[in-house]
Amino acid sequence: MAQVSGVLQTIEVDPSGGTTYKTLVCLRNSSVEGTNSVSEEETGCGKLTSVANPGFTFSADAICETAPTSGSQVSYNDLLQAWAANRAVNVRVQSPVVTGSSIGVAYYHQALCYITKLTLNQDAKGGAYMNFAVTFQSTGVIDVTV
Repeated sequence: MAQVSGVLQTIEVDPSGGTTYKTLVCLRNSSVEGTNSVSEEETGCGKLTSVANPGFTFSADAICETAPTSGSQVSYNDLLQAWAANRAVNVRVQSPVVTGSSIGVAYYHQALCYITKLTLNQDAKGGAYMNFAVTFQSTGVIDVTV
């Protein structure tokens, strides 16, 4: 059995909302949270429970890269432009290639999202690098097809 090393995981984004994905460069950490809203109502017939359609929240923390590779790496500025224009972006997180598997076969998450939070951080003390945090919220249909 092969485990997936966190260093191999990437988040891919198409800032135009299409399917030309670029890797979020200098990723420090990331998460994918799947959610469903639940409604419960007590009635004379008992408790009724309904579940809404699932959604994703993708979060990431990355170092600002001053010279991202054109065409293959998404930068803070790419995300800033999409956020400022209130433009939906496509986000994809899939399993990387590990021993005995191919890219995307163990898990796959993809959704059209809006950037709901974008934070630029700097620490003038200690020589830390400029970094940013971003949160993407899915807009509806999600794809988990492996």
